Amino acid sequence: MPHETIKLDVDGAVATITLNRPEKLNALSPQLRGELENALAELRPGDRVRVVRIRGAGRGFCSGYDLTSGDSVYNSGLPAYPAPGAGPSRGAGPVPATELGESSLALDRERLRESIERWLAIWNYRKPIVAQVHGLCLSGGLDLIGVCDLVYASDDARFGHPAARGLGIPPTMGMLPMKIGAARTKELFFTGDTVDGPEAYRLGLVNAVVPAVELDERTAALCRRIACTPLDALTLHKHVINRWSEIAGLRLGALEGADFDAMFHVTPASIEFGRIADRDGIRSALSWRDQPFDHP
Repeated sequence: MPHETIKLDVDGAVATITLNRPEKLNALSPQLRGELENALAELRPGDRVRVVRIRGAGRGFCSGYDLTSGDSVYNSGLPAYPAPGAGPSRGAGPVPATELGESSLALDRERLRESIERWLAIWNYRKPIVAQVHGLCLSGGLDLIGVCDLVYASDDARFGHPAARGLGIPPTMGMLPMKIGAARTKELFFTGDTVDGPEAYRLGLVNAVVPAVELDERTAALCRRIACTPLDALTLHKHVINRWSEIAGLRLGALEGADFDAMFHVTPASIEFGRIADRDGIRSALSWRDQPFDHP
């Protein structure tokens, strides 16, 4: 199957999926997510491929969700930031409740729940998935590595969620509360700051951090070593370890993200971000969002 926003290569028992929107720092558009999922579906049957590696083309792994695409609440057609006074007209008398339609909050929540279920399907993928991270890994990039089994990062990688300052949360929160603990997750989200590869390793967000020039070969070598194990053993190991996390509440916690992210999208800060983005563009909205942090 042809792909436009990813590349798929198979070398022996290891398949490599490369996110291929370098001009957008591999931001997650609906097309990219769909093609990633399609590639995983192609690789799912049989044991010829036993390990999948995911990496990014260009200067970074993934800058987050593409705020200019239909995957963003700000461009999805949802009335996430209604104008003041918006609502049914009162002039013609009461409107039956069944004719009022759905709230933007409910529609947004449903969209986010569907997105989370798609991430959890990757979490439960039958073959090991290894993320190879260089450069930026932000917001939606955290959701992506959160459903991967292992993460190798370069020393120049940057991890975080600057959108915490006024846009919302990554719907699954990148599984960070489970991976690095509540207090460390709070620090990242309270500030919107990013951490580099060595700090991400210290926090427990990644399995290893290596010099950028060695990242590709070191990650490929890990994948080849994993592929020496029979697939049925890999699948059983993966799923029983995942089961521990799910019993501890990972699945329920991930789905809660839809509720809280939908609520975040109707906060005054998120509404104002949407208005600025609509009027002046995303860059202006990002500048407005980050201005207080430039002069603490």
